[in-house]
Amino acid sequence: MSRIGVLAFLAALVLFTACGGPTTSIQPPTLTGTSPPHTVIPTRTATPPAVPPTAMQTAAQAPTDTRTTTPTQRRTATATATPSPTPTPAPLGFNPLTGEIVPDPALLAHRPLAVKIVNEPACARPQYGLEQAAVVFEHYVEAWGTRFTAIFYGYEAGRIGAIRSARLVDLELPAIFDAGLVTSGSSSGVRLRLEQAEFADRVIAFQWQHQCPPLCLVPIETVPCADIEHTLFTDLTDLRAAAQEMGFDQSPNLSGWEFDSVPPLKGQPAASVRVGYLNSPVDWRYEPENGSYHRWQDGVRHVAAETRRRLTARNVVVLFAHHLYTDIRESPNFYSLEIQFWGQGPALIFRDGLANPATWVRSEREGLFQLLDGAGNPIPLKPGRTWFEFVALDSPVAVAGDAWTITAAVLPQQTPPR
Repeated sequence: MSRIGVLAFLAALVLFTACGGPTTSIQPPTLTGTSPPHTVIPTRTATPPAVPPTAMQTAAQAPTDTRTTTPTQRRTATATATPSPTPTPAPLGFNPLTGEIVPDPALLAHRPLAVKIVNEPACARPQYGLEQAAVVFEHYVEAWGTRFTAIFYGYEAGRIGAIRSARLVDLELPAIFDAGLVTSGSSSGVRLRLEQAEFADRVIAFQWQHQCPPLCLVPIETVPCADIEHTLFTDLTDLRAAAQEMGFDQSPNLSGWEFDSVPPLKGQPAASVRVGYLNSPVDWRYEPENGSYHRWQDGVRHVAAETRRRLTARNVVVLFAHHLYTDIRESPNFYSLEIQFWGQGPALIFRDGLANPATWVRSEREGLFQLLDGAGNPIPLKPGRTWFEFVALDSPVAVAGDAWTITAAVLPQQTPPR
């Protein structure tokens, strides 16, 4: 690509252009407290959660948390897990993010990589690499579409992408997974905070002069959207080589999640789960024959670009966390959203066709967060991939038989685009 083309690409990287369900209420409570720097806190009114008669009492009743620290400092939750007995050493090849024995244990000696992957507009689907990720996080961006941060660890993967720009939530996820961050770049405000993060020397970004390999531009006519923002791709082998050259391709320190192939004895039926993101609603439908939830987006089967197989997850976990606008501009019309994923908050865990309430607890900045039941005990996940869906604290939950709908709330301080 010419120098002019590259400059145009860099200018476009920080721009995002995005093209429900019933709403009886389980409303998680508001978390209170001060916010990290560069934030503008909207006025919020806390209301007690209202639980539909057909729904179990959920983690919407989780205790609140007071936050007074910056996102790059260690945080302590107001409630912590009940101490557990000394764990049994994991078997050789055990992947602490999936609970599976990986085919090649040597792959666990590589650093996890948190890769930013496109999800909007719809023409950018299907994406490459999501089928090989151990864990995937989906979250709102400022124009009310969604974007992914996929955690690659323990498995092989080929082409990954298209690669997009980082958001404020990516100040948190690499710290949780002791990971490197792979992104096209970011807005200037997000970049300033990434440069101050403890993992700043583990950022691989096209905007930070990391070019091909591992981050390579493809001809614009080869991508479905014919848009320069969707022409950046990578390869896991190239990323590992870059991590080794940068001196951070070491085995991570990961522990804390529990797995059990036996489904929970309790739980409310959940044959389908809709997460009603405004511009890109997601449906997960449980398939008993393979014990997985199958993914749909915008009413279309969501498949992997490399295999055309359906994207599936053994666990779908909805994380309720406080969302707020900051004073960081992502584009002339939109400010950056901050997902305050620290302290603790409510969650819903869907596995084996059942829903269980939980509380997510992140009592330390570094290390895996926990998913706890009402007694403070870890809730085991089903071995396999977990897909986490971030929604705002006041996102209502509706239950009709075995169909669940979580309507991802839109902040009222900014009118979303049509």
